[in-house]
Amino acid sequence: QMVFGFGKKKSTNESIKSTQLVKQVSLDKIEGILQEQKNKLSNQIIEKSKPISEEIEIKRREIVHVIAQFESDDLGSQNVDKHLKVLIERGKNAVISGVRKEASEKSDEIKKYQDVVNLNLDIAQLLKRIGDTLGPNSRVMHVFARKYADKLKDALADITREKAELQKIVNDYNKLDSNISNILDLSKKIIDSKKEIENENRSISKTKEEIQNNLKIIQNMEEEIHNLKSSDKFVEFLNVKKELESLEPEKNKIKHEIDFQFSKISRPLGKYSYISSLEKPLKKIMEQMVENPYDVITNETKSSVIEVLQAVIKSAVAGSVSVKDVNKSVEQIEETINRLDEFLKLKENLAHKRNSLEQKILIFNSKDLEEKEKTLAKIKENKTKSESDVSNLENEINQTTKLIPEFVKNIETKVSEILGTKI
Repeated sequence: QMVFGFGKKKSTNESIKSTQLVKQVSLDKIEGILQEQKNKLSNQIIEKSKPISEEIEIKRREIVHVIAQFESDDLGSQNVDKHLKVLIERGKNAVISGVRKEASEKSDEIKKYQDVVNLNLDIAQLLKRIGDTLGPNSRVMHVFARKYADKLKDALADITREKAELQKIVNDYNKLDSNISNILDLSKKIIDSKKEIENENRSISKTKEEIQNNLKIIQNMEEEIHNLKSSDKFVEFLNVKKELESLEPEKNKIKHEIDFQFSKISRPLGKYSYISSLEKPLKKIMEQMVENPYDVITNETKSSVIEVLQAVIKSAVAGSVSVKDVNKSVEQIEETINRLDEFLKLKENLAHKRNSLEQKILIFNSKDLEEKEKTLAKIKENKTKSESDVSNLENEINQTTKLIPEFVKNIETKVSEILGTKI
């Protein structure tokens, strides 16, 4: 519950003086106090409007009386030109009909505030409509019915003054109503702000609890990862991994040697690929020999590779494949065939080393370590995000908390103005 009226600490005498001048009101009482003030003003307005309404009715009756006199007066029209007489009669009838209609309607008795509003609107319409009637006929009225025009003008001026009083009353009420709505909006903002702060504080507590849980999990996981990395198996795993990585240069050396050998026969091999009538499996092996001989040379494909190379020799000798030096090309192809076993041996030795090391590396479950490290990274990321969320929520709470005293001050000022007492 929020109480208005607290300020900086004062001396005893000042406090006594303050309690005499300042009224303290709790936030939950504001709406009731303002509604009471609104009802009070409404009752005052009703009482104040009754004599105004009566005065307006008197003026209405006066207007009706003037119109009755005006109706019975021929305005001396028998002495004027017949065309002018028609204009006078037309104007006279229009004024009588329009003004009498508006002035004859009585307003409802004022019992509630809405009756005051309705009266104010009715009188505004009355003045407008009578004005709309008299306006086009003002020349006729001022020339041929001056005394009636003056009487109507005086009565309407009196009604206009009473209307101004009514309008002021309505404006005062509307101003109060608007101020009360504004105060209640501010009051709601205070309540909503406090609820928002409570909700955000709950979120902060919950998030901080999650952060603490994450810290425990992080600590446990870091310890598990440390233990795994400190084990003899992990050390051996790293050594084996290093040995596996060291095989890559050896593989590149073998690949380079095979590529170099096949580059010697690339011309006849490439030309033969355009004219060959080999079956599809052999043709595919031939294409792979041109693109990547290292991968195509295996124990399983050795006989097929030899078959293709021998076919190239026959085509070169027969002249089907055009080469600069047939004998040299044949010699290089035969050299390639003879070196196939050498290449296969190099690849087998490399594969044996790799298989042996890959068996050794299985002594340590690297996937388990990887999963733990991934999980740890994710939990740390969540923890960082949660810490950021807490910081953002705390900033929001600070901003909202700063607004509440401003809302309170505005309410105090507005309520003080309404009640005429410092609140």
